[in-house]
Amino acid sequence: MAVNEVAECYNVSGSFDYMLRIHAPDMRYYRELIINVIGAMPNIGSIESIFVMEEVKHTYSISLPRM
Repeated sequence: MAVNEVAECYNVSGSFDYMLRIHAPDMRYYRELIINVIGAMPNIGSIESIFVMEEVKHTYSISLPRM
């Protein structure tokens, strides 16, 4: 099932299996998405939300040391 609001999805280690980056216009929309779409998917055991309050740094380039 494609969910257009999901911009990124990562399989991660730790307490949870996946981390999603979701774009939603407001909290009401987000709540409905989590309850009625993502939470209704088969095999979803639990959901934990973390919200970005401020972007401190955003870059895709890194400097690797020379060997």
